[in-house]
Amino acid sequence: MTKKICFFCVGTGGHVLPVKNLVNGLIKKGISKENILIISDKRGSVFLKNIPVEVKTFDFYSSQNGIIGYLLNFRKIFSSLFLLNKYLRNKGISIYFSTGSYISPIAGIISKINKGKFYIQEQNVYAGLGNKFGSIFAHSIYTSFKNTLNIDSKKCRYIGPIVNTKLKPRENELVVLKSIGFYGGSQGSEQINKYVELYLKDDASKDFKIIHIMGEKHFKKVETDRLYKNYGFLEDMDSFFSEISIVVGRAGGGSLEPAYLGIPQILIPYKYGTTSSHQSLNADFIQNNGYGYVVESYEKMIETIKIISNNFASKRKIPNLKSGNNTIIEELFNELH
Repeated sequence: MTKKICFFCVGTGGHVLPVKNLVNGLIKKGISKENILIISDKRGSVFLKNIPVEVKTFDFYSSQNGIIGYLLNFRKIFSSLFLLNKYLRNKGISIYFSTGSYISPIAGIISKINKGKFYIQEQNVYAGLGNKFGSIFAHSIYTSFKNTLNIDSKKCRYIGPIVNTKLKPRENELVVLKSIGFYGGSQGSEQINKYVELYLKDDASKDFKIIHIMGEKHFKKVETDRLYKNYGFLEDMDSFFSEISIVVGRAGGGSLEPAYLGIPQILIPYKYGTTSSHQSLNADFIQNNGYGYVVESYEKMIETIKIISNNFASKRKIPNLKSGNNTIIEELFNELH
């Protein structure tokens, strides 16, 4: 009898889009849609509008103050755990899979209560607090980076990032830099939006088409004589990555997608809050492996665009970054049968 799997993914695209890619891969391989369930929150469910499986949205407690916030709000955590387990306990779930954030420890505990197997996927080089504690219950941890930090290394298996494999890596060919994409993550970035505003007034931008994802809460109409189009949010990033020659963005887990596709990156890591450690380390990895450049100012961004533009005048060596999709999908498929 075919088993059932439940994916847990909340918050930003960096946590949710890997699940979307895995679910599509499992369905393509022959797993019935009725045997796949996704648990998310309001923010995460935005990325899952068109997915053909059941998506259950819960309002979970999420601490803004790290572990202290969770300790001080244990009742809310317990309430989330109780309600979610009540919903799942008669669903016949055998496999539980989390992509991190605050839901990961809850997913791990529920897997133990229901005697299921628990898997974690960590998209960053420095694991977040959720996966760190969730790893206590994990059977295995799939990692996007080698030597992932802040998590149980004995359970880790480096298999590469989960990416949208509908798009293929670009070949080593003579190309001309025509368009630049600016992307501040699924929630947008005030800093990157400000850089775009400056860039549109700069003579350096006149030769390029500019595609800008602002973030829904930052979205506004922009008047400019440049070749420019902007969006608040894009559910499907295929058109964005297909159209751009270079991307300027943050350094979250999603930064490995353009690296996989062979799109040069200019990274501006977020420096504050709980994401600062993993963004800084992700950015260092990408720069050290020749996938992109890290910059800390608008002036440095302009200079780096010129460097990349000059490199486009000759044949480029496209980095060879493996995808972890097939490994995870194949192993989950075997577990589900």
